[in-house]
Amino acid sequence: MQISDPGAAAEARVARYLNERGYAFAVEPDLGIAKRPDFVVTAAGHTVVAEVKAFDTYGMFTDAVPNQLMARSLKEALRPIRRQISNAAVQLRELQGRGWPLVVFLDNPAGRPIPIDSPYMVVSAMYGDIQMEAAVSTDGSLGDLRAVAGRNGKLTNDHPYISAVAVVRREDHAAAWAAQWFDTHQAAFGDDVIALAAAFAEASATDAPEGDEIFLEVFEASSPTAVPLPRNVFNGPRDLRWVPNSERTGLVPLPLGPQ
Repeated sequence: MQISDPGAAAEARVARYLNERGYAFAVEPDLGIAKRPDFVVTAAGHTVVAEVKAFDTYGMFTDAVPNQLMARSLKEALRPIRRQISNAAVQLRELQGRGWPLVVFLDNPAGRPIPIDSPYMVVSAMYGDIQMEAAVSTDGSLGDLRAVAGRNGKLTNDHPYISAVAVVRREDHAAAWAAQWFDTHQAAFGDDVIALAAAFAEASATDAPEGDEIFLEVFEASSPTAVPLPRNVFNGPRDLRWVPNSERTGLVPLPLGPQ
């Protein structure tokens, strides 16, 4: 599907999510600052201010040359994500100190080649390129490996007032159904790809569900000066949240459900 205005599409998807969660919200309210935020959300007794950013760039593929091998560093691949986090944070800067959680929403409704589908890439964009570390004992054996944030993080020093980054996720019901159908039936057809395709087409015509689902993957900030985003906000049945580890050197996943 061609999307002419990814920004408007992203804002519409965030509004849909908020409506489906039953949250009250205002669009671009006047808070007495130069740039009005996209949303002020009231949920579970809390007020949250949000700025939404989408992607209308081909990122690390922008200057790709046909028939040539392309190599890009992690820093180059993450630049579009870091740029939009920074752009949103700058627009929210004047609201720091008012006691509200400030949240950056990121969405990619146009399906641009941005590595936002991987949570580890989002963590890297926020807090620095992911690197692996493990303790080495006296006998030379390694302890457990863990991922920690390294260099080039966008929130580490630049925007410590941001409470969280929330990535909008979408799951097509038919795609999820198709994956489950193949898992269940593929073995029965062996190498007969034609029969498998015919059976799938027949089942799709009658059984494939319509519609899609919008949910969030929320990445909390580790900054001690940011107003925390309450964990009973943006906690739908499909939502996920990443939270600082005990040493506050990285983020770890925390599945969420209704609270």
